[in-house]
Amino acid sequence: MNVTREVVLDLLPAYLAGEGSADTRALVEEFARQDAEFARILEEQRGEMSSQARVLRQPAAGLAPDHELRTLARTRRAAQQLRWLLAVAWMCTMFPLSFAFDGSHLTFFVLRDVPVLALALWVASAIFWGMYFAARKRLSASGL
Repeated sequence: MNVTREVVLDLLPAYLAGEGSADTRALVEEFARQDAEFARILEEQRGEMSSQARVLRQPAAGLAPDHELRTLARTRRAAQQLRWLLAVAWMCTMFPLSFAFDGSHLTFFVLRDVPVLALALWVASAIFWGMYFAARKRLSASGL
């Protein structure tokens, strides 16, 4: 049976991870002895695997032991802030439009009785909507 380079390349990850059987190891090593180009690829892969293993063995430089916990807490606070911004923006937008049916016509209380307050609430709602969309963009940029 003729074993091609593609077949041996398929076996290479198992060989480099040390998970291949004795026959797999023998086949890869024999192919490396016969094919100089494959032997070069094998050595490059071994070097890359050893450098990755060194990086993985090193402790995370500069990260506190509770870094992940603090990151999770910060993410939860950001999500909670997003919910509050949405609620306040909706409230400021809709409150001036509070109304009642009075017989055959609609009466807007805040807009009718205190139009300056309605205007102030709509200005505040514009600010809160801006803050909401900025926070949402910041969270979506981070993948949340």
